[in-house]
Amino acid sequence: MGARFYKCDDDVRVVHTGKILVRESDKSYRPLIEVWCYPPQQKNNFHATAFSNVPALYRGKIINQRGLSESYAKRGRHKFRSNELLRHSNLSEFPDSESAESLRKKESAQHAFVLDRGAAPKLIIPQLELARVLFYASSYLSRASLMSSRLLTDFKVEVNTKEDYANIEVLQTSNFPPSAFNDSATRAMLSWLLVDSNAKRSFESIFRYFNVEKDRDVSAGYKRWLFHFDPPQMAGWSFEYEGRLDASGRYFLVEKITDIEINAQMPSRVYFHNPSFTHPDEGQEPTIGGKGPEPYERPEDHIIDDDREASDANHAFLLGENTCSVRFKNRFSTSKATTPKRSHRPDSSKDAAKKAGDQVSTNEPSSNGEIPSADMGGGMQDCTDRSEEYASRFTAFNMMVQMLEEKYACTIIDSYTHELDQVGRSKCHLIDSDAKRTIRCVVVERNGRVNYLLEVDVTGLSKWISTKCIRQIDTRNWKEQFSRIKKGVVTKSLGWPTQEMDAMFGFKKHIGISHPKSVEGHPTGIPTESILDWAGRVAEKL
Repeated sequence: MGARFYKCDDDVRVVHTGKILVRESDKSYRPLIEVWCYPPQQKNNFHATAFSNVPALYRGKIINQRGLSESYAKRGRHKFRSNELLRHSNLSEFPDSESAESLRKKESAQHAFVLDRGAAPKLIIPQLELARVLFYASSYLSRASLMSSRLLTDFKVEVNTKEDYANIEVLQTSNFPPSAFNDSATRAMLSWLLVDSNAKRSFESIFRYFNVEKDRDVSAGYKRWLFHFDPPQMAGWSFEYEGRLDASGRYFLVEKITDIEINAQMPSRVYFHNPSFTHPDEGQEPTIGGKGPEPYERPEDHIIDDDREASDANHAFLLGENTCSVRFKNRFSTSKATTPKRSHRPDSSKDAAKKAGDQVSTNEPSSNGEIPSADMGGGMQDCTDRSEEYASRFTAFNMMVQMLEEKYACTIIDSYTHELDQVGRSKCHLIDSDAKRTIRCVVVERNGRVNYLLEVDVTGLSKWISTKCIRQIDTRNWKEQFSRIKKGVVTKSLGWPTQEMDAMFGFKKHIGISHPKSVEGHPTGIPTESILDWAGRVAEKL
């Protein structure tokens, strides 16, 4: 399930994003952003798209992807030291623009941050790309950044410093997509933005510059503004990126940020509140028939039509793709505070779910909207380590790993637990309507070799999935490979993506190790003596 742009051909690569445009005559608020593509799309009148789509726009992005894939020459990683500052500049500081002459001047003018790193290549980071991964986790936030009071009128924040938690009330006026609160990465990024003064100050600088400067460049019926903002303090942060070096090797243009770790002091627990956040009341029989949410089946692809208004009659469809993974250095938990509600069971005698229309709009929803509303949200991948939070789901596996250390001379280098994200229309990444299934990774060294042990959370299922052992020689690409495995597990309906893993690691470089037989009612699901045997079989493969 993806998002396609109706004005654009298939397999079109984004080469540049330009100014933000606001129609002088537009009564509704629909800011646009200029987009340059290859092959050029002028014949399709695809010069600009809604600013709401910025979460999915970056250099090298393939629009309407069919056969092409993203391709970047180089990648890198940087950790910010306490004394490092991002210097304001523009893209002209990167000497080797690949753009055509007609575009080079426009691209060079775009605001950038420059990181001077001594002998290492200078990093040239487009300001819009940094803002995209920090703030634009949804279409809603893209629009909100160009409005003065949106966050104040849509959310009420109370922090209890003494008890170390925060309550965030999602007010009735909010157009933030309710379904987005099911996504842990979205909740975490929104919490950080609303609670952390460092984040809020940076986010609010976007509107401050936009409001002052947008009237300075007016032509052809549009107010035009070149995006820039004040970055947050980033000491202790780290990020990974892809892009290219110039011919001299002294400058690196960051075209896409793929992973970011944020260093922020947050309350250890953040709760989101709204009357619509409910869970089924187990004490009451569900209602049958009558009024209830109309069932629908989503199409394979949503087609984005920027020229039409979005309706507020539906909960916005989430269209986000995983373009960046995020984690917080100081872990905190976020959740919806739900209240019990009598559930509704559709009348089985009625027709099956209707297929929703494929055309959607990511513009601001309104009562005058013509087509269903959609949001480019849900695209961040949450790579926060949830080992403590979900330890009870891996009790037997963790006991087995402990035996590897104690009895088989293994060294545990690292371990972490991640939530699984939705892929397409599949719901197998969920245990119930809100709780996500997880996957655990333990990095084990034995006899000088590094191995990755993977275990999938089977809470509520009657089956086990074999423990996977990956013998990895080159560990540099593991983060990307693990991301692909997580996606593949969901795609395979909770099975290992064997063919893809063959391609990544080589045949017989990843081995499935069967579980001991489970015993119903046993505290760990597996008898202790069987766990020792399990550890022995794992050790043989390491």
